[in-house]
Amino acid sequence: MVKIRFVVNPHSGIGKYRNVEHLLSIHLDKNKFDYDVVYTQSRGHATEITKDAVEKYYDVVVAVGGDGTIREVAVGLVGTNVALGIIPIGSGNGLARHIGIPIKPSKAVHVINQMHEDFIDTIDVNNKICVSMAGIGFDALIAKKFDTTSQRGFFPYFRFIVATFFRYKAHTIIVETPDTFIHCKNTLLVSVANSSQWGFNVKIAPKASLQDGLLDVCVMKKPSLLLLPMRIFLLLIGKLDLDKLAMHICKTSQCRIYEENESWQYCHVDGDPIGRQKYVQIVLNPKSLKVITPINI
Repeated sequence: MVKIRFVVNPHSGIGKYRNVEHLLSIHLDKNKFDYDVVYTQSRGHATEITKDAVEKYYDVVVAVGGDGTIREVAVGLVGTNVALGIIPIGSGNGLARHIGIPIKPSKAVHVINQMHEDFIDTIDVNNKICVSMAGIGFDALIAKKFDTTSQRGFFPYFRFIVATFFRYKAHTIIVETPDTFIHCKNTLLVSVANSSQWGFNVKIAPKASLQDGLLDVCVMKKPSLLLLPMRIFLLLIGKLDLDKLAMHICKTSQCRIYEENESWQYCHVDGDPIGRQKYVQIVLNPKSLKVITPINI
């Protein structure tokens, strides 16, 4: 029997967590799994629950929540042989969408039943584990604002973007890699992408891969009002990377990011704000996390 623990974040999404135990009773293969369900009580609790499962020789720990919950579980699993499973019930569900895990929870359980395992890369961001996406600048400020509200879903997130965009002051950002020095004025944000999207199928780095040993460092400029509609359109169809005036992307396994005047910048890891940072040091950890995936990713 495969020993499996489900770590459920009751604050993810819009009340979907209430159906989890019923869902498992119907769809989980009982002939294959011996399982328990544990609910998180505070930020960081998912990591504690996961480390307890590792110590008790569980084979799989499933994050039932959004990208933040996945990250907390991953913190306890990176470098171990215990696999991460995902049932996406968050708002954006960026990592699940990138991997191809169904957003419908019952179908996500069927992916777990198949038990197809693969290894993916993770990121070290100022000594914090990140699985999918780290951000500096505007998107990190939005993550901070979103974190302060109990509202979830696309429309509350979009309202924060609209309310904040026109007041946000762009910065001159420096990105140093072993091979490149990027000096970018009028920078709206820098996304360090291990996977392709923020969530909601909004792809900032369409060519990003979780298994190539490289990160897509995306430096996006703040558009003028005249160009804003076109830039939004390109972003929504996953082709903003083709507009070289809008965004510069470089691939690297490590980099250092900072503002030209060394001002403190907002930062997030997998949508969770980590406060303002003066410097952001990024290092990729290749094939460091075992994940249950659909047959092909």
